[in-house]
Amino acid sequence: MKLFFLGWTRFVVVLLVLQVGLAGWGAVSGGGERVMRFIAHAGNGGMLFLWLMLSVVFALIARPGWKTVLLTALSAFMIFLQGAFAYGFGTEGVGGGVGIALHALNGLAILTLQVVVARRAKRAVDAKRALKAEGVPA
Repeated sequence: MKLFFLGWTRFVVVLLVLQVGLAGWGAVSGGGERVMRFIAHAGNGGMLFLWLMLSVVFALIARPGWKTVLLTALSAFMIFLQGAFAYGFGTEGVGGGVGIALHALNGLAILTLQVVVARRAKRAVDAKRALKAEGVPA
């Protein structure tokens, strides 16, 4: 299960990189095209919320360590905050700018946190393989 969690976490990191790319793609376009590109960004964001909620369950099952489980849960909570940051401050003026800035920073923080989780999951898999190589049942 640790190996599955590692693969799952790496997949989530790829989706997060795609999410950043979709945001940038929408930001550099104009008119109706911009709306359609941000719809792709919002749709992928909804899927990321689902994937990170499942990540918490998989982390609990895989048992890669409590710190890894807590970091995974923090990522899920932070993705929940993304909608509040994007729309909670309004869409215009200073409040809208602050909200979008927090939305972007929080998104990059989620990506960073998931890279850390993936590295910790890799360490858990490596530790399990080392025990198996020594003949110790895991």
